[in-house]
Amino acid sequence: MILTILHPGEMGVSVAAAAISSGHKVLWVSEGRSETTKKRASFHKLEDIKTLSNIRESDMVFSICPPQSAVKVAKAVAETGFEGLYMDANAGSPEKKHLIHKLLESNNIDFVDGGIIGPPANSEGSTRLYVSGERCDEIKAVFTDGFLSVLSLGDEVGKAASLKIAYGAWTKGASALILTVRAMAKNAGVEEDLLHEWGLSQPDAEAMTLISATLNSPKAWRFVSEMNEISETFALNGVPNVFWDAAAEVYERLKDFKNVPNEKVNIDLVLEKLIEPNEDI
Repeated sequence: MILTILHPGEMGVSVAAAAISSGHKVLWVSEGRSETTKKRASFHKLEDIKTLSNIRESDMVFSICPPQSAVKVAKAVAETGFEGLYMDANAGSPEKKHLIHKLLESNNIDFVDGGIIGPPANSEGSTRLYVSGERCDEIKAVFTDGFLSVLSLGDEVGKAASLKIAYGAWTKGASALILTVRAMAKNAGVEEDLLHEWGLSQPDAEAMTLISATLNSPKAWRFVSEMNEISETFALNGVPNVFWDAAAEVYERLKDFKNVPNEKVNIDLVLEKLIEPNEDI
């Protein structure tokens, strides 16, 4: 089996590694990608086909990119003449997955909806790829080895997206919430008092703020669009959604931490970013 990964970021390359471990050839497109991505792909032995026009030899294409780029990537693939199986494993809404499905279907490309839960698949049991769509079992069959678990949710496109949305709404939403709580307390002059009370009644809360700051702030630029997708999905399901609009604002304020190493993210700097007025929002 020949697969193309668009694109081998930290998550994408871990999916590629699981496919290679399962005995498949994995391609990638270096055109327009950063030197960091090129080094990552080379280290994991992905084969560079240079430009997207060369993907027609692939049996499958996996799109793993920020959700705001998902439609653009799908359109670009459709324009190449590729006619294999396409999986969108981005954190997009079910509505966006249906849009991409229709776009690809009109170009003779079959579609599988994917949703990845967990960190990059670099350890046993860490990461699950949920898939839905008529050919989702073919995606599951790809991964016979490696650290990525694949679970089928049936033939209906949108199921994998809905599960990913629900999961991300809690994990990333909760991180945004607790950071803003601590930021408000800091600005009101009661941060130390809050930490003391948390130590008595919510012993995990302070640690959660530290984890949220160090792990999520460098990825906040990607989470903005994901929060918007979550808000849209909640609204369409008749559930209150404005909380995730606020979470999008939280991550928008943290976007300057993009690519900062986790160990260099300081909780005080994160809180200051949340406190300062943001006239663009």
